[in-house]
Amino acid sequence: MVRLIAVIALLAAAPSGAQWPLLSRSLPPQTPVPGAPTTACSFPDIDAQTPIRITAGDGPIPYQFACGYNRPPGVCAEGVLPAGLIVSLGEIRNGWACVTGGDSTTGWIPAERLDEVPASPRVPISEWLGWWHQENEVKGRKNDRLLITRLPDSKTLHISGRAYWYGLGDNVHFGEFQADAAPIGIYLHVVQASQYGAGCIVDLKLDPATHTLDGYDNMQCGGMNVRFSGTWRRFLQKERPGAAKR
Repeated sequence: MVRLIAVIALLAAAPSGAQWPLLSRSLPPQTPVPGAPTTACSFPDIDAQTPIRITAGDGPIPYQFACGYNRPPGVCAEGVLPAGLIVSLGEIRNGWACVTGGDSTTGWIPAERLDEVPASPRVPISEWLGWWHQENEVKGRKNDRLLITRLPDSKTLHISGRAYWYGLGDNVHFGEFQADAAPIGIYLHVVQASQYGAGCIVDLKLDPATHTLDGYDNMQCGGMNVRFSGTWRRFLQKERPGAAKR
């Protein structure tokens, strides 16, 4: 299993019940948003050193993406991002920032709509620890899991996950990751480094009131349709007779 590198702060259309804000789009515009770059925004690599920010402010945030991709040069697709989305930060050009867009896209938003990821409210490390599962489990088949543990003498967490997508018949797609990461406030941003691009990015947001995690990912974490998005709840893992303790 490939070891991943991680940092804090997810990404795509989450299943019903997810609390994370999502990207919404319209048809490609015929004229660009005033001042927005019209060349492609991309990340050759995303790893533990890539800066992260949170989208902020009131109202939808203009989002220009896929510039020149399946469309004439200088023409971009147009959409909006909501406030409260954790994004990786790339180039800043003429007041516009290149960011990951909440799914597998990258694009441009006004740089003034980005803030530092808030370090408060602070929550005990213990709130993150343990086994986590989703509510849409089906008996008799393998279901999605997260396991979060604490590295010795550290505030860094080790996160591992596996997820499945079940199609018709015996068609099953699988995804997994492992990474170390340190929470920032209620956010945990996990990045899987990859030599082929951005790799897998999973973001988790802790809700201390309900003791749940809301997650989203960038659709790069396994086989087609495999997702780590949705609401995760902690549970006690039952030990099998003779099984080694983890």
